[in-house]
Amino acid sequence: MTGASPTSQSEMESLLSWWQLAGVEDFCADQPVNWLEAPPAPPRRAATNRRAAPDVPDQNPSQATPPKTVAARPAASAPAPSLAPPPATLEALHERLRRVDDLPGTAYGSMRALPHGAAEAPLMIISDCPDDDDLAAATILSGATGALLRNMLSAIGIDLASCYRASLSVSRPASGRLPPQDFAPLADAMRHHIALAQPQNLLLLGTGPSEALLGQTIQHARDGLHEFNQKSGKMALIATYHPRTLLKRPQCKRPAWEDLQKLLKVGRW
Repeated sequence: MTGASPTSQSEMESLLSWWQLAGVEDFCADQPVNWLEAPPAPPRRAATNRRAAPDVPDQNPSQATPPKTVAARPAASAPAPSLAPPPATLEALHERLRRVDDLPGTAYGSMRALPHGAAEAPLMIISDCPDDDDLAAATILSGATGALLRNMLSAIGIDLASCYRASLSVSRPASGRLPPQDFAPLADAMRHHIALAQPQNLLLLGTGPSEALLGQTIQHARDGLHEFNQKSGKMALIATYHPRTLLKRPQCKRPAWEDLQKLLKVGRW
């Protein structure tokens, strides 16, 4: 410390207060304290009656024994579930789609729009998923989309009531679009659906069915003629725009009309 040492009582108390604020609690002691010394090691606990685990010598990591994985055994009262066989008839398929969640496309929502029509129809129409009008009516291709489709088919002499209507999914995803990763199981289920329905011709509406069943977008699928192989033989398959697209984009109505004309020429009627 430089300068004169404080001699007055007030100066001494001020100096002591400063050191106390700096964290010094004891102002004097009999023995000096080395504040830089490491703290002493904690005392060892007394031995107990328990047997200590034997020391395991260090091993070379390359020679160490890997841990064993023990598979959990299933409870005796809970056998592994078995997959239900696919429905053998169209009626059984309709019932499964109505009540059960074990088929692709049944678990996107609580409401469902079911297929409609009889087997061996002259035309099977396949959509992607229900619209809100379809869910309210519980039948696929109802409401505004169904009305437009009915008028378009009527213009080429086909009655919508005589067609079989279906969709890849009977429930509607929150986004209104089917997840692309679900296309494969939905397509497999639809192929089985087609085999049970046994229609004469197929009409795909929109990109969803085109990508799932043909592996092509609707723009590419419209460019060519397609055939669908069936046990009973090959059937004509035409892809066109979905009626919901035509309602939003009237300029697509003319190409869709050309697609229906093509279906009328190449189909089996």
